Amino acid sequence: MTRAEKIRQEIEHERARDFSAHVTPPCTGKSVLPVSDDYDYLKGGFFRRLLSCFSVGVFRFVGLFIGRYCRLKIVGKKNLRGVRGAILTSNHVNDIDCVLIRRAVGRRKLKITVAEFNNRRGAFGALLRAAGTLPIGKTLPAMRHLNRAITEYLKRDQFVLFYPEGSLWWCYEKPRPLIEGAFLAAAKNGVPVIPTFFTFRTYGVRRDGTPKKAFTLHIGQPICPEPDAPLREEAKRLASLTWAFNAKTYEEAYGRPVEYE
Repeated sequence: MTRAEKIRQEIEHERARDFSAHVTPPCTGKSVLPVSDDYDYLKGGFFRRLLSCFSVGVFRFVGLFIGRYCRLKIVGKKNLRGVRGAILTSNHVNDIDCVLIRRAVGRRKLKITVAEFNNRRGAFGALLRAAGTLPIGKTLPAMRHLNRAITEYLKRDQFVLFYPEGSLWWCYEKPRPLIEGAFLAAAKNGVPVIPTFFTFRTYGVRRDGTPKKAFTLHIGQPICPEPDAPLREEAKRLASLTWAFNAKTYEEAYGRPVEYE
């Protein structure tokens, strides 16, 4: 699918208010490694740790070049200071946006939740898993394993990244409605949500007529859960404050209110 076709699809889904639709068809078939009921998210061992160090190093190295290619600017990095375990959220605007977020968090350990169809077989999939991807299974036992793993990683003072909009829309500028899973995880584990949001700066036009866009990653202040609040209500509050940050960031970056087709 070309960039122009993706943009047309996004406009159509926006008009239909189908904000979690997949613009690019998900991978299927033998290239996907299904998440089993006993999927081991906490797999350890010497060789696993060695592969993890190698994989993270590779992605950090690649991130230097991707950051330059995307003309990445990071705003609000100071908001990460002193924060230990936390849930990060972001709008999902490119296949490589997680690499840019990894660059922004520096040496902090980062886990990245991904859809099951992004859990690939082969060497590339193994590299991604070693670098920190946590595929989201479709069964209740698999989700329980994932939730336990997220709790453990947060206890280890690591960051866990969610894309609560639910799908990738290429270079889509507006904030989309948020799914509450990330905020339930934050409320349940008593850790802050750190909202991040990508905006774009247009600096030219490609041969196909689509704009060339430079990336700016905005990092918001930590949003802390109330310890004694009901879990569902607190998740909704965290989601609402995160969406408010996204909307405010959008309006300040582009000078217009959030309005949909």
